[in-house]
Amino acid sequence: MRKVLAVLLLVGLMAGASSGEEFRAWDLNERIHPQLKAAFEAAPSLNITPESLGGLRKVFTPESLPKDESVEVRDEVTGSGVRVRVYKPKTEQKEFPALLWIHGGGHILGLPEQDEALAIRIAKEAKCIVAAPDYRLAPEHPYPADVDDCYGALVWMTENLPVRKDRVAVAGQSAGGGLTAAVALRARDSGGPALCFQMPLYPMLDCRNLTPSTHQITDHRVWCRDFNVTAWGMYLAGVSGDVPAYASPALADDLSGLPPTYIMVGTLDPFRDEAITYAQRLMQAGVPVELHVIPGATHGFEGIFSEAEVSVRAVNEYVNALAEALK
Repeated sequence: MRKVLAVLLLVGLMAGASSGEEFRAWDLNERIHPQLKAAFEAAPSLNITPESLGGLRKVFTPESLPKDESVEVRDEVTGSGVRVRVYKPKTEQKEFPALLWIHGGGHILGLPEQDEALAIRIAKEAKCIVAAPDYRLAPEHPYPADVDDCYGALVWMTENLPVRKDRVAVAGQSAGGGLTAAVALRARDSGGPALCFQMPLYPMLDCRNLTPSTHQITDHRVWCRDFNVTAWGMYLAGVSGDVPAYASPALADDLSGLPPTYIMVGTLDPFRDEAITYAQRLMQAGVPVELHVIPGATHGFEGIFSEAEVSVRAVNEYVNALAEALK
């Protein structure tokens, strides 16, 4: 792990030493979307370290959960012991389209319940089953634990729930977006469940931290370069030698044969450039891609600043895209 982390930090420092404008930190107060400005300015500054994870994980645990009488919510457990939160519309259908939903949190934080309201909404509007795995987290369980858990949940979902095997999709936010890409790659490579769609939202794809956007976004009120370097270091603790593409999908040599893709990212997201590059490479490989870049939007803006009109519009757009893909 020390070798991998040392290389990552050295590369980051070398890139940071550039005097080019593209590597200068941005003042987000000057660039934030007007509808997000007040909430952003009031947001607290955070610090993510191995020592702070315990307290941060408590923040990610909701005190109460939304309910909807039209959607059944229950916990299941896969054969390998992974808890999966299942959302199923209460209708008389025998089979449903299905979505594997993967929560975010930098591979080090989070659980399915943080997206409860969104999962219920997707189940209702897309008329599909949503399965959200409670995958293992780093640093206690570094790569490949979460990829194994999420891919295993995909296979379990298609074999144990009443799903249409021709209408199966995978989606997620942030690290969940990176895991979405990893699961799609692994399903393609291993002849696993056929996917009709993938939706990596502001995905965490590239462990190298070399892009201009990873240097421009340094404000601790949102996910930024410092948090990203720390999270990748903890996540790759189990890797020696070259980092696999399933850990960092931006490193994949071949993106052909992947399902139609919807990607969204904000211009003030450290993942902006890697998401755009991934979308371009998918297009070049012949994959149908819809790319949305939201001006003045930070990482996770639509969840953190959910009342803003730009946030509401972004969620409406990607839920509609999912529903259309699963028809």
